[in-house]
Amino acid sequence: MNDRFHSRSLPTTIRYAAICGIAMLALLVVPCASQAQRAYFVDGYHGGIYGHYPVEWKTQFMVDKLAEHPEWRICLEIEPETWDTVKLRTPAAYDNFRKIATDKRVEFTNPAYAQPYCYNISGESIIRQFQYGIRSIRRHFPGVDFTTYSVEEPCFTSSLPQILSQFGFKYAVLKCPNTCWGGYTAPYGGELVNWIGPDGTSILTVPRYACEELEENSVWQTTAWGNSSEYLDACFAAGITRRRLCRRTSASRSMAPCP
Repeated sequence: MNDRFHSRSLPTTIRYAAICGIAMLALLVVPCASQAQRAYFVDGYHGGIYGHYPVEWKTQFMVDKLAEHPEWRICLEIEPETWDTVKLRTPAAYDNFRKIATDKRVEFTNPAYAQPYCYNISGESIIRQFQYGIRSIRRHFPGVDFTTYSVEEPCFTSSLPQILSQFGFKYAVLKCPNTCWGGYTAPYGGELVNWIGPDGTSILTVPRYACEELEENSVWQTTAWGNSSEYLDACFAAGITRRRLCRRTSASRSMAPCP
């Protein structure tokens, strides 16, 4: 990636507000065992009709679990075309989800039509991925906003700050600690950076932390994938006091909230 990172220096109150706005970061507060610090765990689902989204039960499952756990917030990275099939095959569940799709506890974090690995397709194709995907989601759920770009797999490229900003995104997250087989961003800095694209557009971003290393004997998982106490301690030692832990489980699994 040929983009640049600039450290972000903000007053504590402003930084905290920005952090809490990124990808529903105050989802699950996990106290660190050895320090009186907090870690913010991003929970949610990844998949779609062509991958792993069990249409017959998944939509109503999310509705039920959100009702059962009022404190739960989820990030959804579901292929937009999935909702066409959900509406056709489980109309009652679709209607129930449609009522809560704009709830502040639900955020659509990757509206790209086919969830592409953006570094191996053209700029025009990337734009169309977002254009078609956003249009499809809003056709099903009018009023949905797209604030934070966050993905399960390495769907990144250097032009994204400009493209995301033009589509109204305010934040990005460069973490995919469990899917590094397709590549991963270079480790850089601490809590927040300005991700700057080739045209000079910047977007406030949670980076892959410099202390986030590959797991031993692994080339596709980093130490962040399991949210271990060792990883939390490494973040604290690096001066990262408000750690963001990102993991989406496959939509085919019946975990809610994610343990």
